[in-house]
Amino acid sequence: MRKTLRRRRRAPGRPPSGPAGERVSEYPPLTVRIPRATKDTLLALSALRRTPAWRLVDEAVLAYVEQLPDAERRLLLQFVATMRTTGRGT
Repeated sequence: MRKTLRRRRRAPGRPPSGPAGERVSEYPPLTVRIPRATKDTLLALSALRRTPAWRLVDEAVLAYVEQLPDAERRLLLQFVATMRTTGRGT
């Protein structure tokens, strides 16, 4: 007797690609004005690393926070926590 293998069907659409497996389409949008040279560099880096520009910006912000002095980082994290609890972080 031969076993039939059932293949799982993929869900339609793109798979979630956020750092914690969340849908990137549900992220709040952000619009910023930056110099053309900075945007060109960001897009070139995105193509070179084959990673979305939003992920590079996310990594850059995290790297910036990591290099802050401990006192400033603690203050920042308290401020972020306050924004989340008051609903002002959106």
